[in-house]
Amino acid sequence: MLAAIFLAMSAGVSAVTGQWRVAIPDGHEMWDADRKWPADSVHWAVEHALHVLQQDGYLFATVHTTDSIAQRVEISKGDRGSLGKLMLEGVKVFDPKTLVNELPIRQGQPLTSRTLEKMLSSILVHYANEGYHLTAATIQGLVPAKPPVMDVKIRILEQPRPRLTRMQVSGAIRTRPGVLYHIAGLRAGEPLMAYDPVGVRSRLEGSGLFVYVDSVDLHIDADSSLIMHVHAEEAPPGAFDLALGYERSGSGVGALVGSGHLSLRNMFGGARMVEIALHRLPGQISRINITAADPYVMGLPLSVGAEFRGLQQDSTFGKRDYRLELGYLLDPSTQLFGLISRELTRPGLSGLALQDGRQRIPVASATLVGAGLRIRQVDHRYNPTRGYVVEMVVESGFKNTDGQIVRADTVSEHRRLHLSRLTARARLYRPHGRRRILVTGGDIRLLHAKEFDETDLFRFGGASSLRGYDEDRFRSPVVTRILLEYRYVFDTPTYGFAFVDLGYVDARRTQDAYAGLYPGFGAGFQLNTQAGLISLTLAANAEDPAAVRAHIRLSLGL
Repeated sequence: MLAAIFLAMSAGVSAVTGQWRVAIPDGHEMWDADRKWPADSVHWAVEHALHVLQQDGYLFATVHTTDSIAQRVEISKGDRGSLGKLMLEGVKVFDPKTLVNELPIRQGQPLTSRTLEKMLSSILVHYANEGYHLTAATIQGLVPAKPPVMDVKIRILEQPRPRLTRMQVSGAIRTRPGVLYHIAGLRAGEPLMAYDPVGVRSRLEGSGLFVYVDSVDLHIDADSSLIMHVHAEEAPPGAFDLALGYERSGSGVGALVGSGHLSLRNMFGGARMVEIALHRLPGQISRINITAADPYVMGLPLSVGAEFRGLQQDSTFGKRDYRLELGYLLDPSTQLFGLISRELTRPGLSGLALQDGRQRIPVASATLVGAGLRIRQVDHRYNPTRGYVVEMVVESGFKNTDGQIVRADTVSEHRRLHLSRLTARARLYRPHGRRRILVTGGDIRLLHAKEFDETDLFRFGGASSLRGYDEDRFRSPVVTRILLEYRYVFDTPTYGFAFVDLGYVDARRTQDAYAGLYPGFGAGFQLNTQAGLISLTLAANAEDPAAVRAHIRLSLGL
């Protein structure tokens, strides 16, 4: 039984309507139209009946009889057509054999109206991938070779390569056109090669400069140049995040921790960024981070960034890190970068104390150089639903220390130590159905040095690393984590989630005795409001499941 007629067109007005029936005498088949047609619409009934048969490959179908009173059409299907020779006319830019080899049909295969449409589409896609977006292709004719074999003539009207002259984003008030070209991976004034509207949309959304990107369309200007028009909503120029956490130990004693994060994005329309973060941690520990970056220096795929990190641990020590980074964009999602950092450490009163015959925290200065790789292939920078993120940094350098040591007497000691660090982070976002997202990933931080003190160690634990444990609980030269998070999206970016973290700490070369595996688990949600994002996380660990850590974050657009 053939499928019912799928397309209904306007018919003449008649007082008598009924269900047209199409009969196939030579096939003993019959079907009803998918709607009632006026009795005087025999022309449309015949046209659509033939159209249905041609779509199924019966190109030689003919009408035997029509009966308007009975609303019946008899049609002979004939033999199903197949492709013979394919003749291309007007092809000068490419080798015709190359075009034929890329077509989705070969000689001897059934020839239907759908396959003819696919043939034309395949030819135009091939031209468009090479920048010939104005080229047209039409079926010139079907020539009977040896029925039911049909030769097909296709006429191709080639046009010169148009150039992309403008990129218009309806919602981009601040963002400069040059930045948009870089993000989308395009070049102004050049032919548009391998055009991928889905990829352009994904890269624009992944930049974080837009709340959403609705559509990407190409238009032809009066001078035959190309205009890319994007419908989008630009993100706020900045955001303020306030994070508060409550940590309760097994004894019931609680501590309040918090941080404030001010981010200015897309400054002066050039995607420049300035961030200031203040962290107040337990034990009279405070941190400050200040970051500034320009991702497209002078409109080139070059980036420059500077960062300051300050750490004050009660009266033990203070540490200041200065970092300069230079990067190069291989493509819109991949960046190679080099960096140089200067780290200065000054002991406090507690740090001047002797420990195992040596000053606990010496005066120190370190210079390290390194290189890294960032890959961000996600559909949205801050709320991704698919894609992956990879970041890796390798650093190496020397640290000079000056401190006191007890031998026969207390004397000064100067040492020069070699340090190497590796930090890596990876996340994979995979959708499962319309509303479910699986997030997997891992983190690793490694310190290699013959000797080190506590100022060199990685701080691990808390809301941004190993959830379920106190902030900065672990201090170690080797820390790793794997995570599994399952999200249920109600309305992007509103979702609920449950997670499991598994951390590993190797502290055998430190004074702390907490080497081993540390699992954590919890749940939470993120809620989108008119004021901004609100997120809440409840986390615990296997040591004391009742000691729940609660973290709430408010992200307000400026």
